[in-house]
Amino acid sequence: MRGSWKVLRAGLVAGSVVAASGAASFTAVAGEFDGVTLRVGTWGGSWKANMVELIVPKFEAMGGKIEFVTGSPQANFAKVITGRGKAPFDVMEVLDAQIGDAMESGYFQKVDLSKIPNKKYVDDYQYNENMVGSWHTQEVICYHVDKFAEQGIPVPKTYADLIHPKLAGKVSFPDINSGGGLANFTAINIAAGGDRDNVQPGLELINKMKVLKFWSRGGETLSQFESGDILAAVSNGGWCLRTRKAGVNVDSVHPVIGNGNVGVAKVGWLGILKSAEGKNVEAAHWFINEYLTEEFQLLFAVKSGIVPINKNAIARMHEDEVIRDILVLDQEKIANELRFDYTGINLSAWTDQWNRMVAK
Repeated sequence: MRGSWKVLRAGLVAGSVVAASGAASFTAVAGEFDGVTLRVGTWGGSWKANMVELIVPKFEAMGGKIEFVTGSPQANFAKVITGRGKAPFDVMEVLDAQIGDAMESGYFQKVDLSKIPNKKYVDDYQYNENMVGSWHTQEVICYHVDKFAEQGIPVPKTYADLIHPKLAGKVSFPDINSGGGLANFTAINIAAGGDRDNVQPGLELINKMKVLKFWSRGGETLSQFESGDILAAVSNGGWCLRTRKAGVNVDSVHPVIGNGNVGVAKVGWLGILKSAEGKNVEAAHWFINEYLTEEFQLLFAVKSGIVPINKNAIARMHEDEVIRDILVLDQEKIANELRFDYTGINLSAWTDQWNRMVAK
């Protein structure tokens, strides 16, 4: 399986060179962005590295420069609010849970969709005049196959299945303030019978799991599996994928949520700040369009474990056995994943209740 990963990676690099050169002849104009420094708010690590590998060279070939302001979307949005819209970036990553607050802030400008031709490769619901979709992750239960078998622990199908005496102190869960925390907390609350106004069922279910640690960085999942500290984790499929790639025999379960939903999607978006002006606005549109290319979306998926929204990239992911094992690639099944509308939710109240639960 690890060999197939390398084959896909090699094919991707070769394909990307061809695609990138083809795209350059169509979209890149030498000097078009001379003197422009585009500032992008995004995560660090491999997330940023993907952009440095494929997007930055194209922009530099057009005379421009890209600077990254790294941090979670929550942290970067806080910078927007603190600066009263005068953000240290022109375009930024936004989580689905932030859309309502972002629009209400009035600090984002409309997207000129005529300048995003690659939108033709994504579903209609994944772009609008306010923001353009960029990726989605599949939040899963990742479990150690060998240890579960050795200890006679049933393979989980739901979050409630993680309540098992042999898993006490051996499960990790994302903190609500982490990148995947809100999506997973929302899913577990709905699965437990809670709703938008009542998160107590979710809190009670998490308490019963006897979680070892509420992590703030996804990489902790990998290190905890490698050290043997955990046997299961609630995390996005990307970290489960990387753990398998690192040699730990883990597999994923896309949990049954209820109401027809199996699995959980956390959706990413890209928005342009009103503080972006002149050529930086043009550059921001160019950047979003590049984010949607098949070559970038596939590189992103292979290296970071996200699921592309570019349909051609999704189709190519079927070539890799490890990816097929861990992630759901069937479009109908993807459509049945839980996608939660956070509009009108009092997230501060949710966080306050979470913090009281964790403090116990």
